[in-house]
Amino acid sequence: MRGFFDRFRQMNIILRLFLIISIVFIAFGVSIHFIEPENFPTIFDGIWWVVVTTATVGYGDYVPETIIGRSVGIVMILIGASLVTFYMVTVATSVFKTLDALHEGSAAYKGKEHMIIVGWNERSKNTIQHLHFINPTLHIVLIDDSLTENPLADRNVYFVKGNTTKDETLKRANIEKAGTVLITADQNMNEHEADMQSILTLLAIKGLNPMIYCLVEILTHEQVNNARRAGADELIETYLVSSYIMVTSIHSHGLSTPILSLLNLTKERRLALVTPTEEFRDKTFSRGVELLLKEGFLLIGIKKGKSF
Repeated sequence: MRGFFDRFRQMNIILRLFLIISIVFIAFGVSIHFIEPENFPTIFDGIWWVVVTTATVGYGDYVPETIIGRSVGIVMILIGASLVTFYMVTVATSVFKTLDALHEGSAAYKGKEHMIIVGWNERSKNTIQHLHFINPTLHIVLIDDSLTENPLADRNVYFVKGNTTKDETLKRANIEKAGTVLITADQNMNEHEADMQSILTLLAIKGLNPMIYCLVEILTHEQVNNARRAGADELIETYLVSSYIMVTSIHSHGLSTPILSLLNLTKERRLALVTPTEEFRDKTFSRGVELLLKEGFLLIGIKKGKSF
């Protein structure tokens, strides 16, 4: 019996209230059935009368006629109506607390195979927009410590507020069951500090889920090797991308626009790395271009090992 009460105390308050109300309703329903069996032929009729009377104003289909029956009805209305009102208030409070927690980023994410993006900035904002344009059903969890509320609450984005170097924050984002992580550089730090923060975040993530695929944005060349040693599966060296576009535009004016257009993903146009089939074995580059054009693809390069 003591074990039952221990388990009962550990239950969610809404479930506990529901069980108490159910027991009270059944008790009054059984009582009125035995007190006035002619007016309440079955136990279910008694329970029905209790539920309708306490939850509404009653339908008048079942009415106690004896003094004892009406006395039971008075006690039942006082107790039952109070319990039902308290239950409704508790449910409403719980719902509002849950909504606030979701909006403020304090609730835990329960899904799996989701995409986690660390850091809120223009790059992550644009990344989320493009990912949802390509795959509207993709579940994305945004982790950031500077935001006070979900910046993309109207989209399929779950917000978790907290320090990404702490296990508690990563566990709320369900890092153990995530599919991919993108770590963006902190815009509130200088380049060196931002890279160090990204590497610390990477170490924390790999410590909880060594198999997860991690993409890390690095701002300085000096931290590239450290990021690789920390377990980065792929590095995005934004300083290289920017400088390459700048140099290209200096030598060929106006070329930055088509380069950016090429990198801009759409549902119909995107860069992709694919594994060649036997059909392409021992074929020349020009022949590969011809074969892929027939399938609606444009071959722009070949990867051999780590080189292109």
